[in-house]
Amino acid sequence: MKNSFSQSMAWLHTWAGLIVGWLLFVIFVGGTIACFDTELDRWMRPSMAAQAPARPAVERVLDALQKEHGDAHAWYVYLPTQRFPALKGGAYHDDGRYEVHAYDAATGARLQDTVGGEFFFTLHYNLHAGTIGMYLVGLAGMMMLIAIVTGVVVHKRIFKDFFLFRFRAGGQRAWLDGHNLSGVLGLPFHLMIAYTGVAIFVASYMLAGLQTGYGGDAEKFYQEVAPSPHREEMHRPPPSRAPLWPMIEDARRRLRADPWLVSVEHPADASTMVGVGLDHSRHVAWNWRTAYYDGVTGASLGDSPPPGAAYHTYHFLGGLHMVQFGGMAFRWLYFALGLSGCAMLACGMQVWVEKRAKQVAAAGALSGYGLVRALNVGVVAGLPFAAVSMLWANRWLPADVAGRGDWEIRTFCIVWTLAAIWAIARLRRGKPWRDLFAATSALMVGLPFASMFLAERGALPRTLADGDWRMAMVDLTLLALGAGFAWLGWRAADARSKTKADGIAAGEPA
Repeated sequence: MKNSFSQSMAWLHTWAGLIVGWLLFVIFVGGTIACFDTELDRWMRPSMAAQAPARPAVERVLDALQKEHGDAHAWYVYLPTQRFPALKGGAYHDDGRYEVHAYDAATGARLQDTVGGEFFFTLHYNLHAGTIGMYLVGLAGMMMLIAIVTGVVVHKRIFKDFFLFRFRAGGQRAWLDGHNLSGVLGLPFHLMIAYTGVAIFVASYMLAGLQTGYGGDAEKFYQEVAPSPHREEMHRPPPSRAPLWPMIEDARRRLRADPWLVSVEHPADASTMVGVGLDHSRHVAWNWRTAYYDGVTGASLGDSPPPGAAYHTYHFLGGLHMVQFGGMAFRWLYFALGLSGCAMLACGMQVWVEKRAKQVAAAGALSGYGLVRALNVGVVAGLPFAAVSMLWANRWLPADVAGRGDWEIRTFCIVWTLAAIWAIARLRRGKPWRDLFAATSALMVGLPFASMFLAERGALPRTLADGDWRMAMVDLTLLALGAGFAWLGWRAADARSKTKADGIAAGEPA
């Protein structure tokens, strides 16, 4: 008998795979936190001043870049904003290495190093694995699009089940209802975020057009779709360097908006050129309007032309994904819907794992399957535990310790590994869900109180008294999430282990 279309979709939806589910969960957690990556960057530098002066010390930052990265291909200076009232200076090298540090906007002094919210942003789009990670994320995004479409087809009562959440039943029924509820709640968002996430790197994922139309010359392609002034290197040092601030002020008048990004191309060559561009907060589409200047004389070289319709559409899709527009309200909306996506994936993977317990046990492969169940706990419950542990490391590590950001990353990786080992050890004799949820809750609730002793300027009472809500909201969010994880830990402790169908018919899709 031939399978029906619905049964075929059920097969495809189910076997999109647990590994892809784990990957998507990591991507979603990283992206959800990255909604406030800039605020987290600031929270992880509690010594930063709350207000930026009118004229930041850009020349001192350039002097620092000259001293530390004199041979770089380009320098970048990010001007202070309301979200991040400090300077950032970055250097891009020909080998692809990019290094960035934060500087006090009044003095130009370098602030303490930290991976900041950028860690979660990078985790979101390439898993800290470079080009290979970018392709893995793209593959996972495509699989998510398949899972969303097939999931809607499979779950014939998906919108009716939205109003059913029988968490008191525990076991499989609660996980499945959680999957349905969170999936329907954020369905349009999940579809949009998966599609636009793939679209951002479309030129890297779909190379046929680039190969056919431009012979694989990516630089020629981008110069055609987004033309900008370009200079060939003269291979001799510049006689002098024009001051940046007059160029910034001139760009503010020419572009009729506050500049944000200053780029210095070929800083060690006489062909050096400066670009002063805007931020992306005023429109959904990325705003790459830029004024260009001669880096030696400071003379204007013109402005970038407006993008064509196709490139503007690409900017719109990218901006829709990156949520730099709309202020705090839209970031909170994306954050809440991102949490719903994390819940959808976590619940769906648990249903996927537990539904196969009986059939795998019958096949005599329970020991290996137990490892899969434990690793699922390690990924889903271990990742938030590792993330908050990294924030604790940020508070405990001395401000001047060498490789401070690297130690934060090591803490994240070590704790996540230990969480997976704990889940394996406790799967048969205890409740690893309860243990890890409770530990995550304790760290989240305890961190704002620990900050009162470890970071005086970043302590919650002070930020509230100063009306610094952008800093205070990080601690308040930690308290709220800590309460949520405490509830999850209590539910996990109260629930009874259920490996039976729990009312789920054998033919009902997971």
